Amino acid sequence: MSDSTLYDTTAPSEGSLALAHQKLLRLKQSGAFVNITGDINNLALNPTPITVQREVYGTKGRNSTDIIGYNFAPTFDVEVMRDPVTKEVVAAQAWVIDLINAAYAEGGANKRDFQIITDALDERFPTFEGTFSVAVADLNTGYADKGGFRFTLNNDGVVERLSTSPIAGTGEPLLESASPTGQAPGDLIVVRGYRLGSTVSATVGGTAVTELRVVDDNTLVLQIPTGITGSAPIIVTNSVGASNSQPYTAA
Repeated sequence: MSDSTLYDTTAPSEGSLALAHQKLLRLKQSGAFVNITGDINNLALNPTPITVQREVYGTKGRNSTDIIGYNFAPTFDVEVMRDPVTKEVVAAQAWVIDLINAAYAEGGANKRDFQIITDALDERFPTFEGTFSVAVADLNTGYADKGGFRFTLNNDGVVERLSTSPIAGTGEPLLESASPTGQAPGDLIVVRGYRLGSTVSATVGGTAVTELRVVDDNTLVLQIPTGITGSAPIIVTNSVGASNSQPYTAA
């Protein structure tokens, strides 16, 4: 199961118009990526496929196109908040000042490193990391008393797809259901959940399961051990550790 900490701790700034935090944007500052999504709105990744033409052998004269990568031009909006005393941009949005200065710089000073997490709640969605040039324009909010900035990023070279998402959990199985209920010892039940593909053992009511078959990463079939009756919670273990305890009632 994904670690939802980044999602749970993403909070809008006081002036945020609308939080689009099921996609996350992280900016590298002082050597570490920092989640800035709570202060931005309308994040769009805008991927464009990079293609090459190839000949399809055996069908002379007909070409095919392969995708060999993607270019990204993410856009997002920021409404700037000011300290009522100092009149400066609030400290929590210091990264805005950095990006504005980068947008008006040249060469390497115009570029920043970002991570793009395409889904904050499910680590199976892709996450990208790369260097991007920064451009900025005034934001038209439609209100006379509000203003801000619209940033556009353009990748500088290859944007790498990360093999492990920053929101990846620790890897233990997560159980969601067990059916049918009321089965007796020797009967088979189907356990569903996540990270079940690497299951190495299971227990029902504290008794080890001797007959177990992995169907796929979300499905497991096991036989209820001898002597099990009544309340018999199920726990599954993989190479990382043990799952949550899934309630089950045997006959």
